[in-house]
Amino acid sequence: MINKLNEEESKIILFAGSKGGCGCSFMTYCVSTYFARETTKNILLLDLNIGKRDSRLIFNLADDSCRDLGDIEEVINEMDDSILKRLVVNLGSSLNLILPPIKIEKNKIFRKEYFEKLLDILKEHFDIICVDFPYYLFTQDKFRLKDMVDKYIFISLPDFISVNNLNVLARSIISDEFSYDFDIAINKFNTRPAVSLTGINTILSYPVNAFIPYDRDIEFLMLNKGPDSIFNYNLRIVNNISAFSKKIYEDLSK
Repeated sequence: MINKLNEEESKIILFAGSKGGCGCSFMTYCVSTYFARETTKNILLLDLNIGKRDSRLIFNLADDSCRDLGDIEEVINEMDDSILKRLVVNLGSSLNLILPPIKIEKNKIFRKEYFEKLLDILKEHFDIICVDFPYYLFTQDKFRLKDMVDKYIFISLPDFISVNNLNVLARSIISDEFSYDFDIAINKFNTRPAVSLTGINTILSYPVNAFIPYDRDIEFLMLNKGPDSIFNYNLRIVNNISAFSKKIYEDLSK
């Protein structure tokens, strides 16, 4: 689905993790899927994890013939509806996906002018764009994120290193908390070893908005049947993800 369903200004949500394996992609998949299920918005999941197959596997896209961001490197300045339609994978209902290139060298899209142009084009076609944004891209200092992103979602595991990294990440980006809209989620907060809630509040300079528990069965279900399948279950982890997703959506609607 390449046409916006609403005339309101498009919103960009950037998901970033405090370290690899913290569940940033997991949360991006779940929140974007929730939006597609529960709203009338046209949703795009933009995966920027170059060299990784995560989204291909989760959404059962084993066919390497699917186009990805690397395929538009030379035509970004000529992007039109026909090129965009070949790039976007519709996953059913109003959820759409743009895949990252598998070959690491296909990364021209991350030139400042290319990336900003891409987002401008995507905002013309999608109501909400959920960006799975790898941590290392923050270090490149290429993008005017403050001007492009409507909401940040920071994800962390509850262990000591992850929480401390999360604090560094948030502080480096949120220099003025009144100029940014951001939420923090602690993923797998019921696993061990973990920092206590008191310890997390001591380390972090910002409040935590959601605690997402770990559930092995839900993780297995998602890996095998995709994120949409998990919302058919009335379980604590699903309810927490749903509540967090609803909060994000309500914040965007204000």
